[in-house]
Amino acid sequence: MLVVSYHAAVTLVPEMYPLVSMGQTGVTFFFMLSGFVLAWSMNPRTTKREFYWRRFARIWPLHALTALAAVVLVFATQGDQSAPQLLASLLLIQGWLGDQHWVYAYNGVSWSLSCEAFFYAVFPFLAVRLSRLEPGKLFRLGATVFVAAVSFLAVLLALVPGFDWGALFYTFPAFRIAEFLVGVCLAIAMRKGWKPRFGIGVGAAAAIGSFLILEIVDGIAPWHTAGPLAGALCIPGFALLIAAHADRDRCGGRPTFAMSPAVVKLGEWSFALYLIHELVLRTALELGPESLAERVVFAVVGVAVSIPLAGAAYAFFERPVEARLRTRRSGGGPVADKPVPGKVLVDH
Repeated sequence: MLVVSYHAAVTLVPEMYPLVSMGQTGVTFFFMLSGFVLAWSMNPRTTKREFYWRRFARIWPLHALTALAAVVLVFATQGDQSAPQLLASLLLIQGWLGDQHWVYAYNGVSWSLSCEAFFYAVFPFLAVRLSRLEPGKLFRLGATVFVAAVSFLAVLLALVPGFDWGALFYTFPAFRIAEFLVGVCLAIAMRKGWKPRFGIGVGAAAAIGSFLILEIVDGIAPWHTAGPLAGALCIPGFALLIAAHADRDRCGGRPTFAMSPAVVKLGEWSFALYLIHELVLRTALELGPESLAERVVFAVVGVAVSIPLAGAAYAFFERPVEARLRTRRSGGGPVADKPVPGKVLVDH
């Protein structure tokens, strides 16, 4: 919903932008959670080929369907996007191309899947090596990655302020893998027995606090906080939140809001919502709302329509197609040195 609110502002209600400018950090949370879940659920019996097939079955069919919807929208609005741009999107290489006209062509949000495809490609190799490290080394590695990502971009922004480094690195897979890698290190450390000495309240305060601080600073500073730098600065807070919830799930205890059936259901729909919502908002924009009140109404209705539409896409396309593709091959989750004793870990 952070990302959805951000796109609602960018597309229809720019007056709302100062309130949600950091909504793009929701992508950082997604990348970290992706790394965490893959490492948390990895199964040593799975071959790389099986792992890659499962990742393909998980993300590509719905991506292709929404890309087709984007083609229809582009033709209906007489857009100037090309067949090579569509091919780059379908092959999930657009994030590497740098040119924003290619990165955001057709269904613009799919640039993040270009990053995910890269993460998936390297994960089996990373997992084998990282699973040999003890929690202390994993945390030092994660901290090093965090400091390196923040420092690298901060130095570039300071030394060459005239170049739009933010736009370049925001969608660049080789930079965004830092967030994914921190999630992987955190999961492996917890699999090896590390337990956070804080609860969900602390994790939530760290995540929400870092987001709000960035939002406030971005609103009052004379410069705009670059998207990838803002995302990198949120890594520690998001890591604390993920660790706290994972520990609660592992150890049991009083159910949290995130465990409620309605929220779990919305979580199941979230990938479809991510791929659908911007297309709906762009369609709403094409209907021509002019006044602020009209644009706010169109944005609210667009989001309200996107959620059940995502639920339908999940129930009638995403889940059944993924299940059908997965049944064509058999196996478990990605590669690791050895299983965690006493635990049954299955690929998500």
